[in-house]
Amino acid sequence: MSVLKLLTSSPVNMAVNNLFWAGCVIGRYDLLWLVAPAILGYLALLLAAGTLHWQQLWPTIVLGVVVDSLYTATGIFQFPDHSLLLPLWMWALWIAFATTLPMSLRWLGKHPLVAALTGALGFPFSYLLGFELGAIAYPHSLYPTLLLIGITWALLLPLLYRWTQSAPVSVHAPA
Repeated sequence: MSVLKLLTSSPVNMAVNNLFWAGCVIGRYDLLWLVAPAILGYLALLLAAGTLHWQQLWPTIVLGVVVDSLYTATGIFQFPDHSLLLPLWMWALWIAFATTLPMSLRWLGKHPLVAALTGALGFPFSYLLGFELGAIAYPHSLYPTLLLIGITWALLLPLLYRWTQSAPVSVHAPA
């Protein structure tokens, strides 16, 4: 297996995304100088290799940033040392996560109910870990906020799969 094929494989995508998550959530601004270029470099590799296309990425990035920004602006989310704007490390996190839907988590898109269940449980778990690590605060009660996150992503994750899987993708023939 070539190095490029390995680096653009689904298992590596999942492992890299988890490393990026840890770098963004644990490191926040202290590691952003390292994590953001790594995310952008990995993204450039996936795009250059033809593994992913922008049409598969932008819906997740935009929707994730918009939802989190709305929750931040309305006071549902609160980030330490931040105002009403979503921190840059959260933007980086959404860019990294966008690579997983058409790659390592692609199989979920074939099962809308499983995707909804994953959204309902996986997203609140991720945000709970962020809360426990001090990356995010919930000015209102914790469990109703986690319930809101779960309902939001139970509805939106299957929709995102539909958008990312139906995006027009040009297939490059090997040289």
